Amino acid sequence: MKGTRILALLLALMMLVALAPTAVADDEPVKISVAGYMFGPVDHDKDVITPAVEKMLKEKHGINVDIEVVYIENANYTEILNPRLNDLATAPDVFLASSTTMLNTYYDQGAIKTWDEAFFKENAPDVYEFIMGGAAYGDLKADVEAWRKASMRDGKMVVVPSFKPDGSMPYKTLIYRGDWLEKLGVTEETLPKTVDEFVALMERFTKEDPDGDGQDDTYGCSITAMKALFGSYGLGTGYSGSSAYWTIRDGKVVNGDVTDDAKTVVGILADMYAKGLIDKEFVAGKESVEGSYWAISHGMVTGLYGASANASIDHYRLKGVTGPDDAGGRCATEYWEVNGADSTFVYGPWPAGPSGDYGWVVGTPVAVSESAVYNASMSDEKLALIFKIMNAFATDDELYMLAFAGIEGEHYTKNDDGTIQRLLGNDELNAVGVWGCRSLYGADRAFSKLGYDLAFYNDKSIANRLNWFKKDQYNSYIQDVVTETLPSNDLFGELNTIRDEAFTAFIRGERSLDTWDDFVQEWLNAGGQTLTDEANAWYAAQ
Repeated sequence: MKGTRILALLLALMMLVALAPTAVADDEPVKISVAGYMFGPVDHDKDVITPAVEKMLKEKHGINVDIEVVYIENANYTEILNPRLNDLATAPDVFLASSTTMLNTYYDQGAIKTWDEAFFKENAPDVYEFIMGGAAYGDLKADVEAWRKASMRDGKMVVVPSFKPDGSMPYKTLIYRGDWLEKLGVTEETLPKTVDEFVALMERFTKEDPDGDGQDDTYGCSITAMKALFGSYGLGTGYSGSSAYWTIRDGKVVNGDVTDDAKTVVGILADMYAKGLIDKEFVAGKESVEGSYWAISHGMVTGLYGASANASIDHYRLKGVTGPDDAGGRCATEYWEVNGADSTFVYGPWPAGPSGDYGWVVGTPVAVSESAVYNASMSDEKLALIFKIMNAFATDDELYMLAFAGIEGEHYTKNDDGTIQRLLGNDELNAVGVWGCRSLYGADRAFSKLGYDLAFYNDKSIANRLNWFKKDQYNSYIQDVVTETLPSNDLFGELNTIRDEAFTAFIRGERSLDTWDDFVQEWLNAGGQTLTDEANAWYAAQ
């Protein structure tokens, strides 16, 4: 009997050990250094959040860690971090891959840890199920496989990509000057919905003195509103400055900027320019002016032209949308300051082309940017612990709120609608440790319903945008068919210059559209063919 009792006791002890958290509270804490996305440095004398997070992880989850928050300035993050990766012993345990390109670079260098999907599922089971279920409300189920592909290289996971609905939310809006529309008798119901109607309104903006000053000093639209015409033909152009989206034509992947549809749009713009509907200095744009807020279209605000697509609805958010103290969006307040408190602007539908296409480019819910990667020199045991921490943030709302918002009443207050009101600025919040554990969530928010509600679903400014997107032709759906960085992506630097110079010359009439094929061939010869081949190879492998 005595032996039986001893055996029973041993079995009971074994069961307790099996049920206990993996990190024993009495162990020496495991040090984890984290260099995440932060608005400013942590002041270690004022940091009250990191120690509180450590305490909660230990007491509630049995995870005993010493978290070292490493501040790297966002503007120079890659430049500061990369030299440290030459000796992984000097690099943080957790750091950011700021883009797919950097992720691939780190992977090729052997600088980041790899692991099996089963390992991730084992150590972060709730996070895994959250993602596999299509996020908080299942609305991202169609994107689960894209998330899985983005997370892997050569069959191994290398990153836990962010997975959020705002990644695919339209972020540009066509904005018109309200006073010009009123002067011309254009109502919301008669706003342009086709390319022809849009061009006709731009002609009226130019020739019918919409500002009423008796001078010939107005133009139709800015360069960003011009770019909306590419959307009318299903294209996401990169003109001017960035890379175009890839699209499908005749079953093949092609770059949108060298398609016949792009030629058609450039021809429309050339005709508008010849008629004086476009400012001769349109390439400079007179939109974002150096030293001022990037989304402000200065040419539209000051009455040079009547339409812009440089900003979002939230940038032009009306007063009171998010609450009684809401003074309006950043661009809206500038517009009112220059044009008067009673001045108006109007959100417009995207003009549709002959095939019914319209809109601006949008992204996808899956993104590498701001997603954490892990130092290749760390042990599997440390990586498992990091994933357990990620899982704790996803399942413990109290822990998440502490790291995300701070101490209630001191750093934030709760609103009745499920949102929060922060009581300090970003730099002050960073100083006391808020967001210091951001990269331990897995991305910029925890993989939890609370995290998604706070950052997206309960956000009134986002709800305002989504309500507008429900209206006919106010949404935007043009997506890139190539969702990963191609091996020769650096070639786009020269290619975009070739494209910008050619388009500008075509539009200004300095170069005949009869030479379009010559431009395309120049683009192909400069590396465009290499990228096109890579894009088709990638697409075929999906």
